[in-house]
Amino acid sequence: MLVLPYQTRLNARNLPLVTLTLVLLNALVYLVLQSGDQRHFESAGKLYAAASLATIEAPRYQEWLRQRDDRAGLARLAALQKQPGQLLLLIESDAEFARALRAGRVIVPGDPQYAGWREARRRVDSELDRSFTRSFGLVADGGWLRYLSYQFLHGSLGHLVGNMLVLLLAGPFAEAALGRARFLGAYLAAGVAGGFAHVMLSPSLLVGASAAIAGAMAMVAVLYGTRRVRVFYWLFVYFDTAKVPALALLPVWMLNELVQWAISGGKSQVAYSAHLGGIVAGALLAWLLQPRDRARIDRLVAAEFAEDDRTERRSNLLRQAQEAAARLDTRRAARLYGELADQHPDNPEYLIAYLNTALLSPDGELLSDAALRVLWFRGKRISEALRKAFLQIAQPRLLSLLPVDEQLRLSRRLVRAREDSASLRVLDGILGDANLRTLYARQIADCLLALYTTYSRHGLRQQADAVRSRLKTYFPSANEIGGIAPSSVPPATIRGAHLGGTPSTLRGTTTLGRSSKLRGTDTLHIDLSDTRTRINQ
Repeated sequence: MLVLPYQTRLNARNLPLVTLTLVLLNALVYLVLQSGDQRHFESAGKLYAAASLATIEAPRYQEWLRQRDDRAGLARLAALQKQPGQLLLLIESDAEFARALRAGRVIVPGDPQYAGWREARRRVDSELDRSFTRSFGLVADGGWLRYLSYQFLHGSLGHLVGNMLVLLLAGPFAEAALGRARFLGAYLAAGVAGGFAHVMLSPSLLVGASAAIAGAMAMVAVLYGTRRVRVFYWLFVYFDTAKVPALALLPVWMLNELVQWAISGGKSQVAYSAHLGGIVAGALLAWLLQPRDRARIDRLVAAEFAEDDRTERRSNLLRQAQEAAARLDTRRAARLYGELADQHPDNPEYLIAYLNTALLSPDGELLSDAALRVLWFRGKRISEALRKAFLQIAQPRLLSLLPVDEQLRLSRRLVRAREDSASLRVLDGILGDANLRTLYARQIADCLLALYTTYSRHGLRQQADAVRSRLKTYFPSANEIGGIAPSSVPPATIRGAHLGGTPSTLRGTTTLGRSSKLRGTDTLHIDLSDTRTRINQ
């Protein structure tokens, strides 16, 4: 069984620098400093074969394994019979036998072969001791430095990768809660504690970051307490993710280590005693080093699940909106879609759903608000759904609810959507009112020029001539252009001049007289042959 906490919200501000540094150091030690160990082992193997030590040690080791009469011993015996050339590797990995062999309890000083064996064995052991792993791995009488150095050594590439994956999952959680300095100290201390637990119970060489990583996992459980965290779990052939109280993980991990240790009969190459020592030490250290700001961990959890909360709220709002629409409660459905649009302003689907339900609602204020939001949507491109929404807004019923500046915005959106005829109909409605034509002349002229450019580019001569005639009819001279500056802030409510109104219905300030800055003849000079005219959309 495997249960691991993991974090999904990582960015430049909360980057787990200590965890990443530890992973890098472990990788460098294995790939660089331990890279020569295989060469020393191969050299020791040649010395071992040249001295014919196998003929002396093999029968004694086989007898040792038969006397043990346990599952691990029988497995080693079977491996030895299948691959006799792996004798040195099997002996060196069997800490109990190797220790008895070097202590003279297997081949005793009175044995006739003892002297020759002892000298040959000394040369083999000398070559083995030149390896980085044997020099810095943890043994009972190896010195205090090895309690730190063994944490950065690994027995194989698979051993390294497995440990580093777990560290990358659990480490950021503990580092975020404790802070970088305290996490590093607690991590190394948990590894030291795991090393002590191992040497008290086993004489075998210990390498690997497992004890320290087990301590980091225990820190997560204690620091986050009853708060729910994400976990990945693997049970036999089934795996999934879940959210569970962090503290519940501690007894699960301890029980799992104890069960695995009991099943192995204490003969496994996995140092379960070191894992348990690291877990206990990590839990105690986390309890002692808890941050003074208790709300810090609450903020970490809230940030971790913020996206989940937003997704859940979105799902709830969407479900409620769909249910309201199914009950024909269009006013409530429209308001709910409006809330979704507020929470997700980059998603045009909610804006369009808001508009569609508002069209079915008797609430004119909701309808105009939905239309305005669609018009003010800032997308990189106009999708097919937005194009249809713009055409809906261009219908007389909804168009009459819009202020004139928003009708002009609609016209520009329709031009971008290649709905030129609909854009022209909107402009014709405004051109029919002399007051509005005067106030919005500059913007109307811009829209007409955009249409003229589009038609000219596509070789639509008849349509281009129709637009040109409007320009000449309504704007024959420069003095015909006044207008107001287009707003850069979306309107909160319907305001401005509506079709059929007079200038007295305008709210806000109109800026007239910009045309006085124009110089030249009385005729407005617009080069309609230049189809590259830049249009402000």
